[in-house]
Amino acid sequence: MLSWKRLLYVLLLVTVVSCIFIIYNINEERAEHIQIMNMQEEAKEFTRARHMEDSARPRVWLVGEDRAGEEAHDEAGGGILANVRQIFENLHYIIIEEAYLDPERLGREELVVFCVDSVGSHTDLVKLEAFLARGGKAVLAAGLPEGSEDSYLWPVLGIREKSIRDNYNRLRFEEAFWPVQAEEMVYEGYNLCTWLAVDREAKVYIRDAESNVPVLYTMDYGEGRIGLVNGTFLSDIRCAGLLTGMVGALEGDFLYPVLGVKTVFLDNFPMITFLNDKACMRMYGCSTESFVRDVVWPAFQGMSLRTRTPYTSSVLAAASSEDSFPEINDSLFATIGKSALQFDGELVYAVNCKDTGDIFYNQGFIEEFRSVFVKYEIRGLAMQAGRFREELLAIPGTQIRAVRTSLDGEKAGFSCDKEYLEFPAATRGNSLEEGNLFSIASVLGAYGMVSHVFDINTLIAEDEGTASWDSDKEQIARFETDVLNRTPWLEGRVLSRTGDDLKSYLGLSYAWNREGDTIEIDCSNIILGQAFFFRTEGEIREAEGLDYEKAGENYYLLRLRQNHAVITMKDSR
Repeated sequence: MLSWKRLLYVLLLVTVVSCIFIIYNINEERAEHIQIMNMQEEAKEFTRARHMEDSARPRVWLVGEDRAGEEAHDEAGGGILANVRQIFENLHYIIIEEAYLDPERLGREELVVFCVDSVGSHTDLVKLEAFLARGGKAVLAAGLPEGSEDSYLWPVLGIREKSIRDNYNRLRFEEAFWPVQAEEMVYEGYNLCTWLAVDREAKVYIRDAESNVPVLYTMDYGEGRIGLVNGTFLSDIRCAGLLTGMVGALEGDFLYPVLGVKTVFLDNFPMITFLNDKACMRMYGCSTESFVRDVVWPAFQGMSLRTRTPYTSSVLAAASSEDSFPEINDSLFATIGKSALQFDGELVYAVNCKDTGDIFYNQGFIEEFRSVFVKYEIRGLAMQAGRFREELLAIPGTQIRAVRTSLDGEKAGFSCDKEYLEFPAATRGNSLEEGNLFSIASVLGAYGMVSHVFDINTLIAEDEGTASWDSDKEQIARFETDVLNRTPWLEGRVLSRTGDDLKSYLGLSYAWNREGDTIEIDCSNIILGQAFFFRTEGEIREAEGLDYEKAGENYYLLRLRQNHAVITMKDSR
């Protein structure tokens, strides 16, 4: 017979266990009907229109010819003119293109960019030398030709010896060049770079770390200055920062518009990965669900909180094949999806489709999503692969207002002239090695943005026999330390909230001028807070009509609060 004490003990035990199950069931029920809704973000205020005289706007002369056909872009050096044109369009320069340039037509201190390696075939070199001597500035953006056909320019460029071309990729930065840079970074593409020895007067910003060959440098000549991008880097739009950095090095003071935002995408998340529980238990000692929920997500969550960077998480909803859709763990999806939203993140659908052909929808997941996130409206679409086409917007139950494209797309992937905006992912990968850090730093220097994609499917395991988390978590920490921690002046954005920033960046007009220690900036059609980079070797003393903060050595990030702003520099004497 049970004593009263034992009976009370049993009753207490049953009560506790029952409460645990009740709480669990309540949480499960809540997970099935998550009430979070995405509120419409209030549109930012644009400044009033202000007439801008073309004579006041910055301008550049581009010299070269477009090569016809896709083959031209595939070969080394192909597409340089198109990329340089795109970069200056994004900088809102007035662009004057010439297949053959007459330097005598140019005014003093004008900027010329040669987008071909054979400069002598596109201008008179004697007249070019005279243009530089009287104060002109020139960039050789496509490297040098083989042989000695450009030998007349060797004294102008400070070249003492010149030899064959080679592929130089490990780059050492000897001077402050970008807002964020490491001492050494690797470029992963193929690049035809010429072996050179140059005079001591040359100011070398970047060298090949192994051969010591100058990769980017400037030379003073008379009252002017010339710069060489030694190689075919600019056939890759992700090297755009080499051009903006070069212009800044030639001009001394260089002010240009940027986006001023950071976006981080988590692809294939919060969906469970291909890794099964048996393999995960062998690799990490726990189930896949537990590992994603208790190890992977907290690592990203911590980075988000520490750096004020919200995530745009995507789940595959449309593909070219019905076999593309993995199984979904409902509990994990609901738990992490809810957590992502609570930290100001965004959930979007992802697409992995060929440029043409059938489109299959992940109908089961779409219905599951709508049953779990009953008040949440999908507004974003992330292109994982393939080119964007408007028929992809027809995913059931969505109101797509923003599409993640790629930086190598038309107009560099930026667009806001339709009912939806296009914002590019500039870089992707779980590692900063193999060229990623270089690309991130270059894009940041040119566009003032970080836009990076992590793929969760490959983050946990490359395959069922290769655990990758232990090494990849170190790369995530590096991304936080070397990128996000060094860019606190960028505003964190999810995909659908980049609209006003993008409209302002693409639609603005601006002019600026420096007289002594005073710089005046005029702008039109900008949001309050439009960002600019100001590259200078001086120091700002005070400013009216804008906020400013240091953004690395020799750079300031400006955010304009009025159409007209004035910067006063510290006395340079």
